[in-house]
Amino acid sequence: MKEAPRHIRRRELGGPDPLDQRLGAPQPSPITWLLSLLRTRSALGLAPSLTPAVIFLPLGVLLGPRALDWLSWRALGQLDVAVTIALAVLGVLVGVALGREIRTALRLFLAASLESLITIVVVAAGSAYFILEATVPIAFSGGVLALALALGLCASASSATSADPDSEPAAAVATRVADLDDVVPIVLAMIAFALLPTAAPQPAWLLMIAPVVVGLAVGAIGWLLFERAETGPERVVFVIGTLAMAGGAAAYLQVSPLVVGLIAGLCWTVAPGRADRIVEDDLKKVQHPLVVLLLVTAGAMWTPSIAGLYLLAPYLLMRLAGKVMGAWVSSRLVDVSAADLAAFLMPPGVLAIAFALNFRQILPASAGDTLLSAVVVGTAAFELFALAVVPHWRRETH
Repeated sequence: MKEAPRHIRRRELGGPDPLDQRLGAPQPSPITWLLSLLRTRSALGLAPSLTPAVIFLPLGVLLGPRALDWLSWRALGQLDVAVTIALAVLGVLVGVALGREIRTALRLFLAASLESLITIVVVAAGSAYFILEATVPIAFSGGVLALALALGLCASASSATSADPDSEPAAAVATRVADLDDVVPIVLAMIAFALLPTAAPQPAWLLMIAPVVVGLAVGAIGWLLFERAETGPERVVFVIGTLAMAGGAAAYLQVSPLVVGLIAGLCWTVAPGRADRIVEDDLKKVQHPLVVLLLVTAGAMWTPSIAGLYLLAPYLLMRLAGKVMGAWVSSRLVDVSAADLAAFLMPPGVLAIAFALNFRQILPASAGDTLLSAVVVGTAAFELFALAVVPHWRRETH
């Protein structure tokens, strides 16, 4: 008799009904339950992994120049190229997954885009007002709007705890929304990079067109090379070389490697052949180490400052308000309540750190350190906040 509900939950036509879920859902052990909270989906295209920012960001601080100094400033400078390539890889994974998901999840994509746009507007507007009115000036002349927009893009990213879609259907929908809300911020990064003052000023239209052109070129080169590789190692060399070219071109032109990777991933998905599957199979072997690399590097680069502390408060408050407002609006398009959706959208995930690292490469040193400091502390704080909110949500819905 004890096995019957479990059998019904797995085999019943149309899925389990609420009574089946109450009677037949197996109760996880405390260790399994805790690991399910720590296991997050970092971004669209990344499989769930045990890589919470609340663990690896402090680890990076500990290993960084302000603690053990195992990752010195010289070592971090040499890692800059690896970070750029990692950002391009992250963009490729998002682009490949988007090319497949958009065909079957258009409504979820619209809901996720609406939620991320609301968060960007709320955080950018609140941050711009605070920067202009702050008694402690932010050392960034002429770029208040760009810095505020960068904060908004970092805040818009969402992760979500890995959930069993059979036992928590609302969590499964929230996870898809959290995945798909990464796309619009990556596209808007082109606008942000065009607004940023750089050492060698270039026309804004060129900075907005360049990542698309480079992404298309990388996509075409990869499409011509990948399927013609005769051996597995040769194919891996082609994939890594193509991604290195994407990151290098983005760094040289001072555009976002996330955007370049997104365009290239979309090209490989749309183009005939199996270029997208080749890239996905090769990159999934290194996706988790790359996530850890980004988180540890960001933690090691964390620079405590008065300006970063002042930006932290509006970042936390405005992001919380933006996610709640975005969830309230987008919940009309999906079958999830606004409170449930907002609870699962709280963890920023690795994409917030990716944006911050990317902007730090372009912004003046003081502004880049200020932005990264606020986002690093804010990301860890929201991860801890989610660990408290999501368990409460699960108790209330079972």
